[in-house]
Amino acid sequence: MKKKLFLLSSILLLVITFMWVKNMLEPEWKQYQVEYYEQQRKAVEKKLQSATDEEEIATLENKLAKLQKPKYEIKQILLKGDYGWAQQSNGQKTDRCMTCHIDEAKLTASHETVVKSFPFDIYGCTVCHGGSGRSLEEKHAHHGIFKHKRAMRQRLDHADVLFDMWEEMATLSLEEGTEWASFKDRTITGEKAIYMGSGKCMRCHTGLTAPHVERWKRVKFESFNVIKEAPDFIKGDEEYRKKCYECHTTGYNKETGTYEEEGITCEACHGPGEVFATFMDIGKATEGQKIAKITPAYNKCGGTEGCHRSRRHEMRVKFFRDSKEHDPYEWFKPKYKRIVTEALQKKKSGTNKKSDPTLPKHNIRFVR
Repeated sequence: MKKKLFLLSSILLLVITFMWVKNMLEPEWKQYQVEYYEQQRKAVEKKLQSATDEEEIATLENKLAKLQKPKYEIKQILLKGDYGWAQQSNGQKTDRCMTCHIDEAKLTASHETVVKSFPFDIYGCTVCHGGSGRSLEEKHAHHGIFKHKRAMRQRLDHADVLFDMWEEMATLSLEEGTEWASFKDRTITGEKAIYMGSGKCMRCHTGLTAPHVERWKRVKFESFNVIKEAPDFIKGDEEYRKKCYECHTTGYNKETGTYEEEGITCEACHGPGEVFATFMDIGKATEGQKIAKITPAYNKCGGTEGCHRSRRHEMRVKFFRDSKEHDPYEWFKPKYKRIVTEALQKKKSGTNKKSDPTLPKHNIRFVR
């Protein structure tokens, strides 16, 4: 009996050892690389058959030689941040996803809306997709993964999920001093959030926060209309006007030179409303408020990048001083001269005695 048990134990140990050695020599991740390099080899061979240029043939032959003897290896990215047992992580955070997902061109094509802002070699994959980036076995690597955008959006049931992702992005960023609020314009998929337009905000906030809304609508919402009447804007070329768009429109995109809405409307300060508006639409207004009330990073408002920075109107100073048609100090006059003038005229004529009962009462004094 003992001999039989010993024999069975030995056979079992031998099988386990064989499987372990096989797994070491032919790991799960290797099959993905074998398949990828085989596809690449066939593609190069096909191009080589139709190639006629000597230089192109030489390049393809050199590439084919490398693909015929590919190097199978673990590929990984060492990410920024302090990780350890205290954070329930084992040492420096690592993403090894590209060991299996080896086709970088395919990855770039499927992530074209985010890869420029979040390069794989800096941010990795798990910051958006979750899962275990260190693991090389699919079962463990894909545990808790959010494979598609739909799955990512489904996990956004409260604002803290988004805050955690923004904080992780700030940690991974190579730019010193990056704050998590710098990613306020990003959704849970890493894509830029959509601007919903002030009309959507007004549906509720015209009544909920009437004094604030009315004050903002009469002044900041109108700022671009005032700008369009300015002589320097009228005579300026498109490059000159873009400097105006940057601060006096909402959702201005420097790359395309386009904006979402004229004037300094709700989303100019609160950020694109796609996420927090969705929370409010589904009855989770408090979660939406958490996002809408976030104070942007300092440089977004002032500093050297924001609109509230010193000497932001130097171009206007130069225009009026060089102009022979306009008062050289005209640029010092109030931006909202038209609004002030209309209010003073109403006061003088006495037409402003009867106030609109639907509007909030303000005690505003205009000083010349």
